[in-house]
Amino acid sequence: MFKIKFSPVDKEKIKQVLGIEEKEPYEIVLCPSNEEMEPDKINLVFKLEQLPEIASKIQFFTAVNKIYLTGKSENGEVKIALEDISYIESFGNDIYAYVNNKTIALPTKLYQLAEELEPFGFVRVGKSIIVNIAQIYAVKPILNGKLLLTLNDDKVLEVNRTYVHSFKAFLKK
Repeated sequence: MFKIKFSPVDKEKIKQVLGIEEKEPYEIVLCPSNEEMEPDKINLVFKLEQLPEIASKIQFFTAVNKIYLTGKSENGEVKIALEDISYIESFGNDIYAYVNNKTIALPTKLYQLAEELEPFGFVRVGKSIIVNIAQIYAVKPILNGKLLLTLNDDKVLEVNRTYVHSFKAFLKK
């Protein structure tokens, strides 16, 4: 969520005071000058002396509660954090979320999940698959205009030709 562009010593102090870690992908850049700002990111430019004031501002970004879905596994009903879901797939009327090599049955229709989860980084890559873009490790073009996605858990998914354009547009947002 954050990238810190201060000296290593100052960076450690900032991490301790703010209680944050640098993490890819990041949306917020903490930097000591305008020259180090990054386009298409939220940039917080400040002097180290302003750190206590910045701490209250950062709480706004880090206080976001996790969002969960409820489903069923072999152990019964479970709550799963959206960020932990690699992808969601439908087989007829059955919908499954894949989380850490576990399969969770979801009681919702795929088209409803696609609409509800889009603001949280989920995009449709096929008629029956929605993928969490935060779980994508690599994207590779293959024959017939399709794309091959390698997820963080080494699962490989194909982006159907029909969805390639909308997938690429989603990534550019």
